[in-house]
This record gives sequence, structure tokens and C-alpha cells, in this order.
Amino acid sequence: KVTLRIANDYAAVIEGQRSGNIQIASYGSASFARARLTGVKTDAFANDMNADGSTGYYSVFFVKASSPYKKVEDLKGKNLGLVDPNSTSGNNVPRFELDKMGIHDAEGFFGKVVFTGSHENAVLALAQGTVDIAANQWTNEDDSTLAQMLTKGMLKNADGSAMKKDDFRIINKSSPIINGPYAYNTDLPEDLKAAIAKAFFDAPTKDKAAFDRLSDGQKKGFHP
Repeated sequence: KVTLRIANDYAAVIEGQRSGNIQIASYGSASFARARLTGVKTDAFANDMNADGSTGYYSVFFVKASSPYKKVEDLKGKNLGLVDPNSTSGNNVPRFELDKMGIHDAEGFFGKVVFTGSHENAVLALAQGTVDIAANQWTNEDDSTLAQMLTKGMLKNADGSAMKKDDFRIINKSSPIINGPYAYNTDLPEDLKAAIAKAFFDAPTKDKAAFDRLSDGQKKGFHP
């Protein structure tokens, strides 16, 4: 029996594995690194394989296409939406990118920097005008949080009409980041760990419909 738990933040995932209450976890690259560096006994066994067979993604800065902003430097004094302190593409990499631009103190450069709590919330905050720029994860035009939200009709204009891909613009894209891992507790029995990994690797062929729902049809499978 498997119980699915949706944690409020990456810290809860890290501490859940540390205490042994979570046996299998889905991490971003940065939160997995933090778990290991702070002594959590966890081992990565798989990560997502994109539709083209690659295993990486990007951190991007989105603005609304109707805005005048063409580069991050244009947004001095405006509001920045981030995801979670332990998010790879939603905090750690964006700050690294800002640092490369000479923006060493995001809180000093922007009017306000807010952690929205999830990738979806960051996109919503941008769509609704709560923030002027938002950091998010992006693999390609068809594979991103934004693409998923547009497909599901989650983003609306003020008049209630559905927003489109063209309503958003990417003004900065990071170097590639490795897709975050799925990790099990190190001290689980070896045969159980092997069975868990096998279940992941068999999923795309064993139950394609369920797997496609899991990834909104955006992923090919799992990579060891």
C-alpha cells in the first residue's frame, strides 16, 4: 500500500525523510542536495526523462508579454515572485542568475521579493499582476508549469477568457539543470529498493495511461 502525501514545501519533504515518515520522495536537485548535506540518509534512484530523451530543464524568468520589460535589469523596484527557499528553479538558480548579472542583493534591487509557495502560485501571481516577474521551471515550449496550467485552463484574463502562451515572455533562461531525483531511504531493505525502482522504470509500459496522466503526457519515462 502506498500513501500519497503532498507536502507544503521542500523542507517538509526533507524532514519527513530524515524522520523516516517518508520512504520515497520527489525532490528538486537543490532540495535533494540539501537533504544529503544535512545528513538525511537518502539515495536517488531515478529522475524524469523528457519526451526527447534528455534529463534536464531550465530556470526561467517570465514577464507578461504586454509588459515593456525585455531584460531583468528593466525591473528595478518591481516585484519578483519566487517559489520556495529550497526550490532549484524557483529560488537557488534564479539568485545565481541574478548574481551573474551583478544583482547580488535581490531584496535590495526589487521592490519586493515573495515566496509564492509553488511553481503554479508563482505563475498565478504573475498572471494576476501581484508580481511583475516570476521565476519558474521550463523544459521546452510544451513542457513547463506554464504549459500545464494553460492546458488545464487555470490561467484567465480579467474578463474571464483563457490566457495563451503568447501572453507570457521569457526574458532570461539559465544553463541546463539536471531533473530532480526520486529518492528512497538508504536503510530500506535491498529487495524493496530494487522493487521500488523497477516499479518506476516499468510504469510507462505497464500502465501507460496512468503514467501519461502523472506527467500530463510531457515525459517519456524515468532515467536511472
